[in-house]
Amino acid sequence: MSAITESARGEICELRLPGVCSFSREQTVWAHANGISIGKGIGMKSPDILGAYACWRCHNVYDRREKPPFGMTYDDVELAFWHGHARSLVKLFEKGIVK
Repeated sequence: MSAITESARGEICELRLPGVCSFSREQTVWAHANGISIGKGIGMKSPDILGAYACWRCHNVYDRREKPPFGMTYDDVELAFWHGHARSLVKLFEKGIVK
């Protein structure tokens, strides 16, 4: 496990999907970005730097194991992920994990 993925322990979810997010620091993981164009494929995750802190519920929606909340599309969820990615990157810089 990399320093980036380990850093998710105790963090707050940065995806913050309305009506979905558990806001549980105990269940936050490092969610990797989806998409072949950024290196994710069958049996392969995207690079750790392309991720975000996500609670298990938001992570499930982002990975399409659950449907988006009412009124949101998967495109909305994707945008929420990238906003969460930006907030997560700031935290990684503050922790000194990314320079």
